[in-house]
Amino acid sequence: MRKPRRAYTLFELLLVLVLLVLLAAIAYPTLDGLLATFRMTEAADMVRANWADARAYAMNEGRPYRFAIVPGKGNFRVAPDSSEFWGGGDPPVTDANNPPLVVENSLPRGVRFSTPDAYQSASADQGGDSSSPPDSVDSSSWSTLVTFLPDGTTKEDVEIVFTGAGARPLDVKLRALTGAVSVQPLNGP
Repeated sequence: MRKPRRAYTLFELLLVLVLLVLLAAIAYPTLDGLLATFRMTEAADMVRANWADARAYAMNEGRPYRFAIVPGKGNFRVAPDSSEFWGGGDPPVTDANNPPLVVENSLPRGVRFSTPDAYQSASADQGGDSSSPPDSVDSSSWSTLVTFLPDGTTKEDVEIVFTGAGARPLDVKLRALTGAVSVQPLNGP
């Protein structure tokens, strides 16, 4: 009686490897779309959190706070609404125990800000790096999206669209009087 063999042939190993590669190739588009959706959701959450922080600081400090973006890119900035914080250079810190909120950040890779009217052309972009390094944005590039007033309101409702390759655009709206934020997907082009 013969004992069963304990090894695999090179052909058997290659056959299993080919099957694994084929399964990975089939699954990749699904995983890539899933990751793009997560990046869009992360971007919306980042902006919602920064809006909430800016609103809270405006109410606590009794001065307006500005949220600005670089249109067509993923960069955003939050700081008090005064020329010393938006003219470039380092703003003075008057109270070391309670410094003002100054945030300069960017959305996840491949996600960009767009207007509701222009999102169709922007969503045709194929991803890539959508932001400049936060420290390298020129002070004249910022476009004010919303200013939070000391009473917690804004002058008008705000709507912004997040676009990126592989995911449906997200429409984010801010209510002027209440500060409520809603996020909903848009139909792609």
